[in-house]
Amino acid sequence: MMMTILAPIVVFGLIVLIHEGGHFLTAKLTGMKVEEFAVGFGPKLWARRRGETLYSLRLFPLGGFNKIMGMAPGESTDPRAFTERPVWQRLLVISAGSLMNILSAFLIFAGLFLAVGVQSFPNTPVIGSVMAGSPAATAGMQAGDRILAIDGNPVDHWVDMAELLGQRGSHVVSVSLERDGTEKTLSVIPEDQGNGRAMVGITPYMESRPVGIGEALLLGADRCVFVMQAVFAGLSAVVSGQSADVSGPIGVARMAGAVAEVGAVQFLLFIAILSLNLGIMNLFPIPLLDGGLLFLTLGEAILGKKLPERALYYIQTIGITILVGLFLFATYNDLSALGR
Repeated sequence: MMMTILAPIVVFGLIVLIHEGGHFLTAKLTGMKVEEFAVGFGPKLWARRRGETLYSLRLFPLGGFNKIMGMAPGESTDPRAFTERPVWQRLLVISAGSLMNILSAFLIFAGLFLAVGVQSFPNTPVIGSVMAGSPAATAGMQAGDRILAIDGNPVDHWVDMAELLGQRGSHVVSVSLERDGTEKTLSVIPEDQGNGRAMVGITPYMESRPVGIGEALLLGADRCVFVMQAVFAGLSAVVSGQSADVSGPIGVARMAGAVAEVGAVQFLLFIAILSLNLGIMNLFPIPLLDGGLLFLTLGEAILGKKLPERALYYIQTIGITILVGLFLFATYNDLSALGR
């Protein structure tokens, strides 16, 4: 229970710290004045001033911000203000948050490859791990158990179980398995996930081989590309109406708690994937996101002047509408999932 509560806080706090840390470091390095660096939103839980910057930790860890002089509405003629710095410095500061998220994901992937090696899926029906509190854990399944049959149907490969369990959600299922040379029969009630899917809370056994630093770096980069492609494919499916699988903070918090129960490696992979998602999404040219500000700054550089206030107002209104719509849609999906 404690892990379920702490895991989302660690995930959101760490990813936000990485993202905002990118903005903060580049702002400092380019000579801008950072008035406040905050992790979270809402009332301050802790604050301390070091030099010209106030560092604060706030109640809700679902975001964070850097208060950089000149970024808030209103003119500033201070030479250290954001608006008074060269365009390349502003572009660097704007993009640094997302770049840090992407870099951190790459380092986590590469580090895990170096630490645990390359894992392969042998497709054998052997349990690698059991999620705490899952139907499998309740039934008494353990890591290392070999699944022999489900409701009398033989299981020769791991992938066979998806079909056998898919139509048995919320029903008692008899599972025959082998443990330490002894056959056992357990009863489990899979959780119905909808769309012909059911979950018992087990992961497959994976084989691994060690790799060196060079191969780990290449594999880390390859995994980043793979996740990026999956993100764009998922977004394309949502935009085209082929899928409505979008999760918000509630869904991410639920997943963080579940993954943390599985193990440290899976938890770090989850952080890397989420960090990569945040980095990519923030670069989209939507007003109020980093990508929107990046686009406007590039436009200012091309035009040689700032956009009119009225144009900025309409652009920001469109951005708010898009973000609020996405948030409400994702929250609806999260709440619907809670009811299943």
